[in-house]
Amino acid sequence: LKGVIVVRHCFKFSKSCFSAASTSSPVADYVHDLQKRGLIAESYPSPIFQENEANLRRLPNGIYAGFDPTARSLHVGNLLVLLNLFRSSKFDCQPIALVGGATALVGDPSGRTTERDASRLHEALENKHFIMKQIQLLWRNARERLLTKGELKCVDNSEWYSEMKLLDFLALTRRLRIGEMLRTKAIRSRLEGGAGSGVSFPEFVYQSLQAYDWRMLAEKHNCCFQLGGSDQLGHLDIGAHYILRASEKSAAGVCLPLLTDSEGNKIGKSTGGATWLDGEMTSPFHLFQFFRQLHDTDAVMMLQRCSLRSTVEVEALVQEHSANLGKWIAQEALAVEMTEIVHGREAVEQAKAASKALFYGSMDAVQTLPSSVLIDVFGEPVQLKADEIRSFGDLADRTRTDKQKGSLLMKAGAFKVNGEKRLDPSESLSHESMTLANAPSMTLVCWGKRKFQLVKWI
Repeated sequence: LKGVIVVRHCFKFSKSCFSAASTSSPVADYVHDLQKRGLIAESYPSPIFQENEANLRRLPNGIYAGFDPTARSLHVGNLLVLLNLFRSSKFDCQPIALVGGATALVGDPSGRTTERDASRLHEALENKHFIMKQIQLLWRNARERLLTKGELKCVDNSEWYSEMKLLDFLALTRRLRIGEMLRTKAIRSRLEGGAGSGVSFPEFVYQSLQAYDWRMLAEKHNCCFQLGGSDQLGHLDIGAHYILRASEKSAAGVCLPLLTDSEGNKIGKSTGGATWLDGEMTSPFHLFQFFRQLHDTDAVMMLQRCSLRSTVEVEALVQEHSANLGKWIAQEALAVEMTEIVHGREAVEQAKAASKALFYGSMDAVQTLPSSVLIDVFGEPVQLKADEIRSFGDLADRTRTDKQKGSLLMKAGAFKVNGEKRLDPSESLSHESMTLANAPSMTLVCWGKRKFQLVKWI
């Protein structure tokens, strides 16, 4: 309790703390922008402004967010925190992405009702290299949109834990208070969960690890501001108290609202159906379609929360979308921006072409796509021996997945080969003339309006 009183006093607005509250400050200006965008779910201290704004303006310009490498890729749910961390550079803040190469071996209990699978935790040692590379790639793509000359710092917390002895860590964390740690929502909810619930000692200690991370960033990188998801308030509280006691520095942070789907479920890898930011795990086309197929309400929400555009540009897009419902304006803008940031401009053009091919049957678009993208869009091809397919009737029969005879159905006009209707089952076929421009061993068959099947000639 004494520590809480000290922190509140430190953040109290007074002339002794700060004499010119109107002075421009990178962190305060950035937090004002977050507030304008409706991105402050909770904060420490609370309220973040009013009596606390003077001290907020005294903070150094470092801002960090943490990412635990519990998979080899980040997912769509991470974009909210990651992109808003990047956007802080527009306000002359120094963005710092902390990758938990060490803490991922323990696992954050926040937002979870069960402990992580211990058998998979050691994958983090390999995953952290993928995550760090991925964050740096996204930063390079995002920086082009932000038009900033700033640099991102990407730090692995193994830097200070790998050689640390247990007794050294215990000595360094003397200033943490068990009472404060027990009061955090993540721990309290697990302890009150009844039989079979509870929290393991390593998960409980995770709070002290994260607090120490923040202290090290404050000392090594002059960073006293943290950005996190809405389930991170307890970590902000504990970390800020610890920094004050250990270093006599003030610290603050903001929790962003979680990204949820139309049913209120958290968007992330833990709930199933994850959309990954790694192109091998979720292709650029499917990432593009994830955003392109969002419900109007969800698309507008994600555009407002994730876009790197200015608030004026975002509002103009939202108004245009509202005035033209059914034209997918917000979805298209969001899909283009997010896919470009994650995979680059070329991937956006391929995703657009693939969409035209799949949804509009555009053969011009199909002919521009490499075989890898065609397979991603239309699925694995059926392999046919060229010398066994003599006519279009043979091809029709071999590409039906039901019991109906394709050579009979095609007479009704339901069969297309490379976008062209074929009605005569006896018409001879030369597979060399039927292959696609960018995929010389493949042909695209379509039944009805949109039942596509790739054929690979062998």
